[in-house]
Amino acid sequence: MGRMFYTLENHKRDIDVKQYVYYIGSYHYNWHDAMELLIVLQGEIEVSINGRNNILEENNMMIINSNVGHATLARKQNSIAMVIHLHPIYFSSYFSDYHLLEFRCIASSKNRHAEPFKKIRRLAVEMIQFMGGDSPTEKLCCESLLHELTATLVKYFPPEEISSTEMASNKRKNDAVNQMIRYIDKNYRSKISLEELSKVFGYNKSYVSQIVKLNLGINFYEYLTRIRLREATYALSNLEEKISDIALSYGFSEVKSFNTAFRNSFGKTPSEYRKQLSEKKHSQSLLTEKRYLDEEEFKELIRGKKETEISSDLLYQRKRQEVKELLNKEDYQKIKEIRKELDVTLKKITKIEEKLL
Repeated sequence: MGRMFYTLENHKRDIDVKQYVYYIGSYHYNWHDAMELLIVLQGEIEVSINGRNNILEENNMMIINSNVGHATLARKQNSIAMVIHLHPIYFSSYFSDYHLLEFRCIASSKNRHAEPFKKIRRLAVEMIQFMGGDSPTEKLCCESLLHELTATLVKYFPPEEISSTEMASNKRKNDAVNQMIRYIDKNYRSKISLEELSKVFGYNKSYVSQIVKLNLGINFYEYLTRIRLREATYALSNLEEKISDIALSYGFSEVKSFNTAFRNSFGKTPSEYRKQLSEKKHSQSLLTEKRYLDEEEFKELIRGKKETEISSDLLYQRKRQEVKELLNKEDYQKIKEIRKELDVTLKKITKIEEKLL
């Protein structure tokens, strides 16, 4: 059974695309040259980007622009996302400064039923069904859907051009943050502080704090705690290791602080989590590796989503109709009142005219 991870390349048309469906897992920070369309198919995830933490529920989506650092975290179990990575050079035939383009596109619980977002979701699902195909027909269909999807984005969410100065500044900050992230990821078991980072990288302590917050949406100590929790979570799959030893090995000063941080993040204690792992017989590789859906899992998920989305659409349309009918009733009542006032006014005018005559 094939896994849902595909690539599409056509250098003559500047097409370089990756599309995949996977389970969102523990906290991970990354950035890449490609523009990313992230669609939540199931569950709920947190996306930290540009100093903001965005909570995306089922059917929500967002564009993460090229070279923008971001981090994702599943807030519910079995959260699944579809991702499309598109290299910005694709837009070079349409925009002269394609590398400076910035899209502002995010679907929340309030607007996810709007037609542009529904169309984007539909096109993305249709596209992945042709991705990976070798026949000319499959490739043509896939490229056609890609063009329609990007045209929809440009039509409803016209990209803005940021200045080359801002782009250079963003790159410098990304480089700085990535150096710090690599350092933290390597030394998270030790006692790390903002002072240490500022000395290692030669930046002012307040600047280190500022760019970490700006890029990750959380402060330095929150990020450090999340990384420690992520790694400790993997270690909990080794049922032979004591929880107290895991806490100390992964940077926590004591078991109490580990328990508190774990409960705040996952809603359960490490021992409760370990019990859950043993019941489900999770392996460490399953916890640490990115898990892509296979084709059958994806088909089952989409079948369920279509039924749910049809029901949601009907409910949404019914609510809109009820609001419309309510407004019509209110408008009708207002018209009646205005007409009554006009009749009274006309009678007064008539009486005045009779006196004048």
